[in-house]
Amino acid sequence: MDYSRELVVGKYGGGFENPSSENSRILAGFAIIRRLSVWPAVRVRATSGKKNLMKDRIHQTALSWLSGKEAVADVQSARYPLLARLSPLLILLLMLGLLAGCGPSSAESGNQDLTRATQRIAQEYQSSGDLAGARASLDNLPAPNPNQLLILTAETTISGGDTANGDALTRLALALGLNSASIERYARSRGLLQQAQPTAPPVAQAQPTPTPQPEKPTPTPEVATATAEAPTATPEPATATPVPAAEVRSQSAMNVRGGPGTNYPVVGALNAGEAARITGKNGGGDWWQIALVSGGNGWVYGPLVTTSGDTSAIAVAEAPAAPPTATAAPAQPTNTPVPAPSGVDFRLVEQHLWDVEENGGFLSGESVNCGEKQELHVITLDAAGNRLDGVTVRGVYRNEFHVTGEKGPGVAQYDINVDGDDIVVAKDTDGREVSSDLAKGLTAKPYAIPHHFLIQGRFCKDGPTCDAFIKANGCYGHFSWTVIFQRTY
Repeated sequence: MDYSRELVVGKYGGGFENPSSENSRILAGFAIIRRLSVWPAVRVRATSGKKNLMKDRIHQTALSWLSGKEAVADVQSARYPLLARLSPLLILLLMLGLLAGCGPSSAESGNQDLTRATQRIAQEYQSSGDLAGARASLDNLPAPNPNQLLILTAETTISGGDTANGDALTRLALALGLNSASIERYARSRGLLQQAQPTAPPVAQAQPTPTPQPEKPTPTPEVATATAEAPTATPEPATATPVPAAEVRSQSAMNVRGGPGTNYPVVGALNAGEAARITGKNGGGDWWQIALVSGGNGWVYGPLVTTSGDTSAIAVAEAPAAPPTATAAPAQPTNTPVPAPSGVDFRLVEQHLWDVEENGGFLSGESVNCGEKQELHVITLDAAGNRLDGVTVRGVYRNEFHVTGEKGPGVAQYDINVDGDDIVVAKDTDGREVSSDLAKGLTAKPYAIPHHFLIQGRFCKDGPTCDAFIKANGCYGHFSWTVIFQRTY
């Protein structure tokens, strides 16, 4: 009976350049013990019934792991039927022993071949400018993830001081939209950032077609004395100058609601700097109705956006019926500020999970390439919607205090770490203690984030894909949030 076991080797968290065979074995063994796991991108499967080949597959697993991607080695052996009955601990020790004793493997030379092939493709692209050809050549390499291979090869070549290949690899990486901190630093130092933009194929300049001139009429012998009148020129209609449509542009990532108020459900979102066409406004003039890309209309809060174009002619739009709310008791006369019906001094008006690109990542087909940010931004507004500096906010679990304005107008910032925190407003600008809503669930653990936030952030598309993303611990520890509190008096 064959014994099959799947060995999962996770992504190594730090940089590692020019790894030796010994280091590959050590790091692979360390990853086995730690049993790390990341969001799956590319899986490499190798099957062998021979001992030496099984060692080679383990080495390939270690090298793939050092390349920064999850690798899976299915190790099968018909020579060890009793292995299936051993405990998991003995299996682990056996595999570590194989790692320690296998010596230099063919994976080393295979990795070098991939490096040379990648450098050759980059040199050919640098000479020809054929980006599509370079993309096809990379995809044909026997590598689990060509993008990661290109980035790793570029970083290793740069660190080795090979500027000839380093320039070519950097140009190709940037042209394909791939980047890392070390590649960007190198590109800036070598003046390659502008050169690396993909060159569009030359477009043939269309020669203007000469406008045929009307033929002059052939003189006709006069048979009558009547004189022909010259045709009357028809005046061309004046061309009206198009008036740009009125638009809003979000100052930061924000929700789009179903009506002019935070009591309406969220129906969409705008990313920071994203624009949308204005279709109406509410009676108070503090909410704009906008056209959604997906169709239909939504509403955004005016103080959180900037407008362009002529908004003076925007008509008041009919708002949908507001969701039912509890009737608040009439306020009693008092000399102190009157809180909102919610009974708090600061109410939570926005809680937003940053989307993939906003957090520094990108989408590649169905794959999510996670960003590296772990930030929590807290914004405070006054009753009119203006950003408010000097408000003290507190992280509930870590009891960490920050003051808005330290990271920009009305903004305080936390390092979210993995566990995250819940946030409340602790003190107003005058130092007086206040009450506020609680912004909770601000975590970087994917399984603790509700599906609708993950879908809104484009980490998944629906329930099943969100379940798969969570099961794989997708982007674990790499999420960011923005929460907005508004003073009620």
